[in-house]
Amino acid sequence: MSSDAECRFDTTSAAGEAGLIAVDEHTSIGCWVRGISAQDVEIIVLDTSVVPDVFMLTSSPLETVAVCRTLWRTDEVIGARYR
Repeated sequence: MSSDAECRFDTTSAAGEAGLIAVDEHTSIGCWVRGISAQDVEIIVLDTSVVPDVFMLTSSPLETVAVCRTLWRTDEVIGARYR
């Protein structure tokens, strides 16, 4: 994946918001939304290997369910772009 320098976040507006990632139609996992922008989101999960490259994200700062594409990942952090 590419570097996290591609994502620019306003960490004041959505720092520390809980969210849910839909892994598939039957499974969701909890996450922590650490940064959010008009195009990108940075989230923390316990194990990013269980999150697919394309996933749905819900969180209170988002007005609707967001379909996201992973741009980069570490063991616990994912940077993604809204599709």
